Amino acid sequence: MRKFDGKDPVNWILQMEQYFDLHDMKLLQKVHIASLYLEPNQFVWYRGPCSRKALVTWSVFMEEVIAHYEETKSNTFFSRFINLKQKGSMVEHIEDF
Repeated sequence: MRKFDGKDPVNWILQMEQYFDLHDMKLLQKVHIASLYLEPNQFVWYRGPCSRKALVTWSVFMEEVIAHYEETKSNTFFSRFINLKQKGSMVEHIEDF
């Protein structure tokens, strides 16, 4: 598994997901394991979101990484998917999904 250097966060996250699946990682371990695969500058950034939140989940971690490092946040399918929030009715949300 390559270390995250701040470039191409979406693909890095997808690779981490594959790594987690291969090693049957538990949900609560994912953020801790992923933090081991951050280059020093990215680890310094990571300490910020972790110190602001009592428990950083994998979903929150992915959102934070993409929000901070993705250059074209609104243009990628994965970015739109991860940021999808229900704004209207359930039917409208399903259509957006």
